[in-house]
Amino acid sequence: MNDHLAMLRKLRDASRPDAVPSRETLTNHLAARIDEVGATAFAEFAHLQRVAAETFGHEKTAHLARVLRDARVSVKAPDRCPWDVAVRMIASLPAAWQESLGEQIAVSRNGQAVLGRTIWSVDYTTSVLAALDRWTAYCRSQTQDTLPTAASLHAYALHLGQPRAGAQPTTKGTAANYLQRVMAGIAVATRGRFRSEACEFVVADWRERGRVQGASTKSGSQLVGASALYSFGFRLMAEASARPMRGIRTATLFRNGLILAIGAALPERARALTWLEFDRTLTLIDRTHLHVDLPGNALKYPEAGKAQEGFDVVFENAGLAEALHAYRSIYRPLFDDGLHLFPSVHGKRGAITSKQLGGLTGSMTLREFGVRIPIHRFRDNVATEASEHLIGGAYAAKTLLRHVDEATTLRHYAHAEGMMSASEFEDFIEGRRTIPVELIL
Repeated sequence: MNDHLAMLRKLRDASRPDAVPSRETLTNHLAARIDEVGATAFAEFAHLQRVAAETFGHEKTAHLARVLRDARVSVKAPDRCPWDVAVRMIASLPAAWQESLGEQIAVSRNGQAVLGRTIWSVDYTTSVLAALDRWTAYCRSQTQDTLPTAASLHAYALHLGQPRAGAQPTTKGTAANYLQRVMAGIAVATRGRFRSEACEFVVADWRERGRVQGASTKSGSQLVGASALYSFGFRLMAEASARPMRGIRTATLFRNGLILAIGAALPERARALTWLEFDRTLTLIDRTHLHVDLPGNALKYPEAGKAQEGFDVVFENAGLAEALHAYRSIYRPLFDDGLHLFPSVHGKRGAITSKQLGGLTGSMTLREFGVRIPIHRFRDNVATEASEHLIGGAYAAKTLLRHVDEATTLRHYAHAEGMMSASEFEDFIEGRRTIPVELIL
């Protein structure tokens, strides 16, 4: 009899009061089986986990999931520094531009204001460099000067809107964004020597065309309501809690439900949600109160003001607090020993990225509601429901989403003071939730 069958018999012959094999014992057992039979050992161990859960119950056998995950999933390699990526991107641009663009990266990376230079975020920097790269490639294909004229810039916008095989044509709004980045990049690359009111007019013209066309990624069918998204999240968490075995799939299901609930209760952008970490940016004060403290770097603020800005608030939400306590004590440790609220399933010690967060919420809502609702559209749902139901209407929605200008709320959301608006909305969606607070744990 091999070691796997011996362990299997031991688990089947045991009774609930008996001691479950320790994490160290199981880790050594799995390592030995991997040496003997290779990847087949993972399937064997998954079967052991199911048998153990039937014998001892899911609470006493949760550590088996962690043993299996530690063996199957490698430590996630650290991401490359995005500023280093930006430096490498410059190499593909005209030689005459590279020194000035390199200085812009140095200033922005250091974060210290320099006369004549605006501090750029790393995301904006890379988007400008990518736009310049596309522009210069287009200029080469047309054998034209890389310094634009109104006519060449307009022609480029028309070129961007042409349909391409296997891809959707660029919208007018996106084309306007490309033009703006090209102009911003060239202004820096030429040290301010190139200025053109005619080109700026072309950018403004395409910006207005984009407003008229509207966002192609937004539709009225995506407005299912923040309370519906919130309740959907709790249904997923309840489903995870009711499963007979606590494996990584169960933990992932609970995590996904938490993403939906927090996305509706804390209507921040995807980047901000990926910054949430226990005891750092998210503190569980007690069974009813949560403290969220996000730095300016996690939020959409002008780069020069991020050091002074931030989001620091205490929420009272018993249902969400209870779910977070359960997640931290039961499900989060099955991923790794890290603190990220939303860890990656595919790489230990890493948080899910903003792009993955949007794709994940889109896929979940497509199955549930028949329409993709990426995480950023949760804000639209919050604004719509808040403006319809809160006392302050559009004014409350503006404060809830931290828009500087109320016109932004009215322009982007279907219906459309202070922390009172956020608190009122928390009470509203918690009151409309159909899943009770008590989770079956």
